[in-house]
Amino acid sequence: MATPVLNIELRNVKGKNKVLKTRRSGNVPGVVYSRGEKTKEISLNEREMEKILSRYGQSMKIALDLEGKRSFAIIKEIQRGNINNEILHMDFQTLDENEKIKIQMPIQIINREEVESSVRFIQMNINEVEIQTYPKYLPDKVELDAIKLNEKDVLTIEDLDIAKNEHIEILEDREKVVASFAHISSRAEVDKEEV
Repeated sequence: MATPVLNIELRNVKGKNKVLKTRRSGNVPGVVYSRGEKTKEISLNEREMEKILSRYGQSMKIALDLEGKRSFAIIKEIQRGNINNEILHMDFQTLDENEKIKIQMPIQIINREEVESSVRFIQMNINEVEIQTYPKYLPDKVELDAIKLNEKDVLTIEDLDIAKNEHIEILEDREKVVASFAHISSRAEVDKEEV
């Protein structure tokens, strides 16, 4: 999957009115942190950011384009409004290709429809996993194949698609349960047990 590109602009941060003006124009204020450098105050297009979030999620590498110069970053924090859930502010952390980063990655279940039925469904115990790796090895996503539940009672961290990747360090117990089957009792079975 290609790295999404987000256009950003430097912004003048003096005065509360500047932030309001930025928001009224459809842009969102934000900051870019870089180790050893001064924090950059930026603005970005909210619609463009929402498109990236909806397609790629929050836990992935983003290319920030500032006047044609690109740097890679991850999202550190998104502040949203209580009423409309609109983005109010964003924090980015630039990535040093020679330095490992720690990040929480969401776990995506694949082939769920192949194993679920009217009497059983997959129950998730955890929805994300913490990993550490160099930016160039940062996965686009972390997947768990539900079909493995046909052979095992539970799926653990060890069953994740990244578990055998030598470039990615999983910072959690590999025996931790990620998903298992939950069974739905039919009404007739429940009635029989009560008699």
